[in-house]
Amino acid sequence: MANQVFRISEKDELRQAGPTDLIQLLPAPGSHPLFIMKLQLETLVYAIVHHEFIHLSGPTGTAKSSLLEAMHTVPDNFNTICDELGLPSKKLKIYHIEMATYEAPGELFQRRALKDGSTFDEDSSLVRALGDAEKLKDHQYPLVWVREMGRVHSSSVQGGLLNLMTKGYVRLSNGRYIDGSGVAWVADSNYQAENDSTHTLVTLDDALKRRFSVNLTLDYLSAEQEVEILRHLFANGNGSEGIDDEDEMKIIINVVKLGNIIRRHRAEGELQSLAPPTIYGYLTFLRMAKSLPHLSLQQVAGLTMLGNAAMEDQKVVASVLKEVFGLRQNDPDEDPALGENLF
Repeated sequence: MANQVFRISEKDELRQAGPTDLIQLLPAPGSHPLFIMKLQLETLVYAIVHHEFIHLSGPTGTAKSSLLEAMHTVPDNFNTICDELGLPSKKLKIYHIEMATYEAPGELFQRRALKDGSTFDEDSSLVRALGDAEKLKDHQYPLVWVREMGRVHSSSVQGGLLNLMTKGYVRLSNGRYIDGSGVAWVADSNYQAENDSTHTLVTLDDALKRRFSVNLTLDYLSAEQEVEILRHLFANGNGSEGIDDEDEMKIIINVVKLGNIIRRHRAEGELQSLAPPTIYGYLTFLRMAKSLPHLSLQQVAGLTMLGNAAMEDQKVVASVLKEVFGLRQNDPDEDPALGENLF
């Protein structure tokens, strides 16, 4: 079954988990727990340890960045998977490289800087990262993270990476060399969902696409998996005080249904004014529904997941409410708790 949840903090549970079971990671400081399929975690850790070029792609809101941060800022997440796979445990060192800050390929190597009233060329943050990684790779796992690969100024900037993403020597303009071996790379992007959602991305160059040796897709979880996660969070006291009865379970099922319908409409080009639903958006809905019982579920939906819908989306919003809660469209009197000015 692909709808079970196991904690990474419990090694016995981790061993029992199958490849498609969900693993609950320890959260990064100030963040929520993450739930990732075991095979995806194992693939990511394997690729980092073996210095691969990784392309991590998927729709917005699928925890791509949160996953990398959780592996970096909470060493137990990374080291536990290393132990599970029989790989040497070392500290994971991530270098964050913001691709949107580079306007031309040459800036990947050097940037113009100002000091004491004079200008000079200094190494870019990417070159400095590779130089630092060269020094510590025997004792740590260096990972260069090029963030938001698709949102660079032009494809030519992406092309400039080809001379830096190498397991050989990187030749710099001043004649210096950096040994690129022993360094893993990861690029996150929305290319995998380019045709399903609204993303403004430059064309991914084929030469760069071929450079990635591990291609990992993070997609939205199934409705069944999301229900299981919410049950798991409530059962462990993270979402609320627990599931009291069948009515609360029915609410969980309905809020997941609401999220999946929103995603379906967004994929069809509608409801673009709404944010993509997330597990923690669901939890906000559920906590509000439990703490403010005088509000109808439709009102809670209008204040959370369907909140701030644009005027052109109001008709679709009404149909979504009908589909989830059985409310007749354009008939606010169907539920007295649903005010006519709610949306």
